Amino acid sequence: MPLHWRPVGPEPASTYWLRRAPVAVGAVLLLVLVLYLIGGDGDEPDTLAGAPSSTPSPSAQPSVDPSASPDPSGSPGPSGSPTPSGGAACVPTALEVEPAAGEDSYAAGAGPRLSLSITNNGTTPCTRDLGQAQVELTVTSGRDRIWSSDDCAPGGDADVVTLLPGEPVVQSVTWDGRRSLPGCAGEKAQTQPGTYRVSGRVGDLRVDGGSFTLTG
Repeated sequence: MPLHWRPVGPEPASTYWLRRAPVAVGAVLLLVLVLYLIGGDGDEPDTLAGAPSSTPSPSAQPSVDPSASPDPSGSPGPSGSPTPSGGAACVPTALEVEPAAGEDSYAAGAGPRLSLSITNNGTTPCTRDLGQAQVELTVTSGRDRIWSSDDCAPGGDADVVTLLPGEPVVQSVTWDGRRSLPGCAGEKAQTQPGTYRVSGRVGDLRVDGGSFTLTG
């Protein structure tokens, strides 16, 4: 039996259309509801681009150095006492002290140049006080003590120096060729031509050096 869409009956057509309108509207609403239920399957909406994710990124986690050992004392080392930058004090056996004259021979009145070289023969840097009170140059002739750098300039402030392995530190002075006595006492007589020896001291370590001559 064929379906009839156009209204058929004794009443006007508008009457039939008004009767059918609620049914048509209801059908449309029912269709919309069915489509909504089918499409709305409960999935959450996608995250917006650029929005932060609830899962932290691995790069956001704090990095820990496995080699670091926390020290509650804040000290650089286990002992809590930092090592001085210049190293420990030099032991006397690690020092090589060499007194010398600049030339083998000097004319009278020329003023011999005398030097004292201190070298650290160890393998690590060390420190040593090389202030005026700790170093000395001496001139002798046989058993006769002629001159000392301490006689007229004793004492003085400390001068702590870092000695690097194998690198000498040299101190020098020009001797005026005259005698001297402790405390700078007595007459400073001019020395005579002859052979003289230079010696040196660093702390309690005394070393004899080479000889030189004074000519007339």
